[in-house]
Amino acid sequence: MKLTKFRIKNYKSIVDSGDCYFSEKLTILAGKNESGKTSVLEALEDFHQSRAIRGEAKPIEGDGIPEVSISFTLTKEEINDLLDEAAAGTTVSKDTLITLTKKFGADTYTFDDESRKLLSLPNIYSTSKKQILDSMKKADSLIKTAGSDAKFPRFEKQKLSDYKAEAETFKNQNPGLTDVASEVEKIGKAADDFYARESVVTAFISKFVETQLPYFVLFSSFDDEFPKSIPIASLATNDWAKDLEQVSNFSIAKMASTNQQEQANHEKTVNVEFSDKFEKYWTQDKIKLEVKKDGTDINFWIVESNKLYYPSQRSKGQQWYLSFYVKIVARLQEDKPNVILIDEPGLYLHAKAQKDLLQVLTEHTNDNPVVFSTHSPYLLTEDNLENVRLIEKTAKGTKILGKIHAHPTADKETLTPILTAIGLGINDSITNLDQKDNVVVEGPEDVFYLRAFKELEKKTLKTNFINGGGAPNMGLVGAVLEGWGANVRYLYDNDQGKKDGEKRLKDWKVLPEAIKVVTKKDGTTIVDIFSVEDFKEYVLEDTKLAYTSSNSEYIKGLKSRPDKVLLARKFLQKVRAGSVTLSDTTKKNIAALFTEIEFRK
Repeated sequence: MKLTKFRIKNYKSIVDSGDCYFSEKLTILAGKNESGKTSVLEALEDFHQSRAIRGEAKPIEGDGIPEVSISFTLTKEEINDLLDEAAAGTTVSKDTLITLTKKFGADTYTFDDESRKLLSLPNIYSTSKKQILDSMKKADSLIKTAGSDAKFPRFEKQKLSDYKAEAETFKNQNPGLTDVASEVEKIGKAADDFYARESVVTAFISKFVETQLPYFVLFSSFDDEFPKSIPIASLATNDWAKDLEQVSNFSIAKMASTNQQEQANHEKTVNVEFSDKFEKYWTQDKIKLEVKKDGTDINFWIVESNKLYYPSQRSKGQQWYLSFYVKIVARLQEDKPNVILIDEPGLYLHAKAQKDLLQVLTEHTNDNPVVFSTHSPYLLTEDNLENVRLIEKTAKGTKILGKIHAHPTADKETLTPILTAIGLGINDSITNLDQKDNVVVEGPEDVFYLRAFKELEKKTLKTNFINGGGAPNMGLVGAVLEGWGANVRYLYDNDQGKKDGEKRLKDWKVLPEAIKVVTKKDGTTIVDIFSVEDFKEYVLEDTKLAYTSSNSEYIKGLKSRPDKVLLARKFLQKVRAGSVTLSDTTKKNIAALFTEIEFRK
């Protein structure tokens, strides 16, 4: 079973989020404060099988009913097992997408009509209703023909079962209307057919919830701090001790053992492992976590500079991180399927600690995704940009935007962390003295192609490629870098943007020799580094295209232009997968480009 997508409607500020697809491991909800990120996480938490949708979820405006839908892809074997247990009498021949919905005020889940069709269990309510209305009309006619004053019951808003009972009562009270009794029998059968089908659907959903539906666990804060001690007498029932068993070789039984040698040896082993884990996952300071039996208690210490500290005596960030590591990794390693939801995990951590946190999440995810919200660029990297979903608050409520760049409706504040990550270098440039050389380019498309070219050429030059946010803004980005003592080049397409950009750079006192172009030929852009044949094969993925103009001219001439950034990103992925072999022409152009932008000492 795989979580595929979710959709939220009428939930606080969310009128309709639209479909949001989960990523394989990490799904990152990025956006500015008050955009609705927390509401998305709370809605997913409310999908948990033992929860009802919270009262405060009611829409801020309007009277819509809050609902949360999640779609799952099940293998045909999983589906057929569930159909068999539900006595459905049907099977599927392929993996199938099913969608469950939970609505405000309901304690059960429902299927959408598409899921019913795929499972050969379509909703037959309308069919049953038509049969009842036809029989009701026929009964009215028969009663009128018989000259009776009886009034056949109306079918309006009552349940089918209630209407069936009303029709049965009418039949029993009017035994002389024999032809009407036949129509009542048809009404009863229509109702029974509907409920027989619904009982199968209900049984299928119940079995799915029981055996397949993951738990949705939200961590919005970590106020439950790591304890400084736990009494040995309560060790076996202590939640912290249980979580430590999940994430390490800590053993409750051995720590509580009355065999002094066994207990001491285990304590030593645990401390060695604790130290190794923190050295890997906390790179800010040289610290160790130690456990020590002292009389009737097990004490926990943080060791720094050979001094012992209680966890509560360390910084808020260090306390939070310790709590985060134990609680989150424990939930990820449990046998039961958990979808972990985390609200702003980097809130208490500085930049480097946030990168450590991201490493923990990346390395410990299981078959179900971790979903976390953030407005911090330090939790976004070039390798996880495809996992990012933009959260934006619009005039029509909170929306989830699938694109990670240049979305026409995403405001500047929402995109800032994304663009920072795509640029990937401003932060590193000012913290890493080995990467002082920076090439500012016009946009993310250029960044991805240049990284790909660098990897293909196996270039060892330690140069950052920085997204300048468009030709007019490149001088501002470069000025920031130069203010931190970095070396800067400015790389433009050889088009009108370059001419406009040069004028702006004069205002920033940029020397002409720092301004570079992708090729010497007028009108060219970065895609013209490729030969036409290479561009067709590795970027456009269609070698049958018949154009003979330049690559940039071909793209500009298309009525429906492809997403240029996405094409560049996919090319970088192909390079990293080792599936690209470029022609000599393209290789020559790449070599000339790197010669152009090279920083000479």
